Amino acid sequence: MTKPVPKPLLIKVCKLFMNNKILILLFFSIYLIPSVKAENLIINLYSKEETGSIIVAVYSTNEKEFFGKTKVNMKGNPKHVYVGAKGMLHNFKTFVSFDIPFGDYVVVSYLDKDNNDVLTGNFLGMPKEPFGFSNNVRGKMGPPKWKDALFNFSKNNQEITINLKR
Repeated sequence: MTKPVPKPLLIKVCKLFMNNKILILLFFSIYLIPSVKAENLIINLYSKEETGSIIVAVYSTNEKEFFGKTKVNMKGNPKHVYVGAKGMLHNFKTFVSFDIPFGDYVVVSYLDKDNNDVLTGNFLGMPKEPFGFSNNVRGKMGPPKWKDALFNFSKNNQEITINLKR
């Protein structure tokens, strides 16, 4: 007496799918979910200072409410920033790059001359260290307006330039 030949696994799976249309829908719906693709943003930074530690913070529209809330002599909360980095300035310049999705952003950067991870200011609250914003905008008696520093990141390897000044 011979044993029956087992059906191949593929046939069993096909029957399972044919009998359960919801399972089929779930299986193929995975391909309908859009994926977030990160692209490369390059930020070129220039300063009149030759060397030093650079702090860069990128704000998306989700962090708009936190923009400008961190004052001089105050440590920023990394939870309020979309992405951030610390780098070194060499020969008056450096660059940082981030892999982030296309969208609207504001970049804030400063040269941390005393390496305390804080934009150091004087007793009036005026920054003592060079700083800058995307679009190289400056504020009057404080940070610039969000809309003035906002830029659209829309192509891979897009470069922006920030000149750090006091």
